[in-house]
Amino acid sequence: MEANEPNEEIQDFTKGYLTLPFDEDQFRDFITGLLGKPQTITKRISGDFEIHLKDLQNFHDLLTQRIIQQNNGKLVQLKTKIYYSDDSSVLLSSYEELLTYNEVKPVISVAVRMTWIYLIQFADKRVPEKQEIELMIVSTSQRNIIEDEDIPFAFSDDGEFRISIQHTARSWGSDIEGLLTNQINSLIKQKSRIKEFLRKHSVKIGLIIGSLFMIGALIGTYITYQNFDKTEIVRIQTFLQKPTLTIDDKIDFLIKYSASNLKDYFSIKIIIFFIFSLIVSIVLGVWVESLADNKMRSYLVLTREALKLRDKLEDKRKKKTLMFCLSILISIASSVIANYIFIFFTKTN
Repeated sequence: MEANEPNEEIQDFTKGYLTLPFDEDQFRDFITGLLGKPQTITKRISGDFEIHLKDLQNFHDLLTQRIIQQNNGKLVQLKTKIYYSDDSSVLLSSYEELLTYNEVKPVISVAVRMTWIYLIQFADKRVPEKQEIELMIVSTSQRNIIEDEDIPFAFSDDGEFRISIQHTARSWGSDIEGLLTNQINSLIKQKSRIKEFLRKHSVKIGLIIGSLFMIGALIGTYITYQNFDKTEIVRIQTFLQKPTLTIDDKIDFLIKYSASNLKDYFSIKIIIFFIFSLIVSIVLGVWVESLADNKMRSYLVLTREALKLRDKLEDKRKKKTLMFCLSILISIASSVIANYIFIFFTKTN
């Protein structure tokens, strides 16, 4: 080296690189576990439920406890996305944010999507592999659909849980699916058999009640018509049997009676009563049908407004049940009262 040449510094080529404790094969397996296409298990569970923030936290605690204890897993990320009734949403990026979540806006929570990403070292694998668990909870809502990242989630009459597990170990995925299913089933409310029967057959019940009212009106009309004929015959016979009457008086009475058209007037009253009864029977049938269709709802109570909505709708549902029982009594009483009114109306004219 010549004296006029500057001293060259030794270059450290390790700067700017990440050193992993894997050999080449292990590194390839590790990247495959992260970026490969795992198998997917999906499941939908419908029912009526009431989910609070604590229930979401319990799902996380349940999964974490199982995975850490049995699989020595590591939670990489937890994302919780909450959907609101005004088509807005919020994304919570950690469990700590979920613990401290408190929505101040006056919005109603209608759905939530929880996504867990774990790295798990299975006994038969040399490196940890990525496993992803997704749980979607949708409450009863009048919105038709929620779309997120081009994946549609349709609403049904009931609330819905949707499980999606992307796994690289079939037995592990089935185990997690069973774990979530058991937890979900414990949250679904048991339906009353009587109320569910009434709801499913609400249209038939409405038709039966309306038909019974109409049948009662027809029977009352028939009896009243028969009584009218008997009463008029007795009245005519009683008048004609008076010994003081002459033949001319009897003929004059019969002519005036025929000219009075009492039976025609009575028939008109029957037609009016029949039309009235038909309208009332339809109204009663529709009313009873709407009260019988008293379905339970699913609630996602994550905001103050959602809590208010739940209290309001549950109070309305209880009143609807009471009104259904009263509607049956009112329908029966209405049929009886309508017939008495018709009898009184025909007697006084």
